[in-house]
Amino acid sequence: MKISKKTVLIFFIILMIIVLVGFIIKICVNKDYKNEKIGNNKSIEEIEKYILNIRSYKANLSATIVNNRNQNEYTIMQEVKQDYEKQNILAPDEIKGLEMTYSNGKLEIKNTELNLSKIYENYPSLSENNLFLTQFIESYKNQEEKRITQFDENTILMEVKTDRNRYDVWTKLYVNKEKLKPEKLEVLENNNKIKVYILYNEIEINI
Repeated sequence: MKISKKTVLIFFIILMIIVLVGFIIKICVNKDYKNEKIGNNKSIEEIEKYILNIRSYKANLSATIVNNRNQNEYTIMQEVKQDYEKQNILAPDEIKGLEMTYSNGKLEIKNTELNLSKIYENYPSLSENNLFLTQFIESYKNQEEKRITQFDENTILMEVKTDRNRYDVWTKLYVNKEKLKPEKLEVLENNNKIKVYILYNEIEINI
């Protein structure tokens, strides 16, 4: 049986189409696989280790502090490096420009808007309060009661229990799995009422 040139040509065209489609599918599958591996391929243990190894950072954050009478909201710029900590209030307007800088046991408080400055010697580190990410990290390392879980598809939740002023306090840090960056931090008293809420608008890790 003689096969015409037209039939052979059609056969080769169909074969080329099949090969081409298969190649395209392979590329798309590999691309999706690579995208899934970025950040998401890290285990909870690896993410925990990464966060606990943070030594420095710079962040723009929104902080809400709640007490018995009212609720105060701030926009703050923080910078933490070895033996150096800085916190600058960007809002509200009443205290805008209030800047605290700590270095080698010396604390300087100044208001850039009013051109006022005062220095305190032998002062404890600024980061020893719950507005700083590094304080959470130190507490998590040193406290026995803590846990880390998968909060949702994109978020890891790290929690640590501390005792401040005779109240049991849980501090919770929400970490973006893909970006490996903190998203928000909450401090809750034993009635599960949020006392401090921090949203990290921007943050650079290990600067």
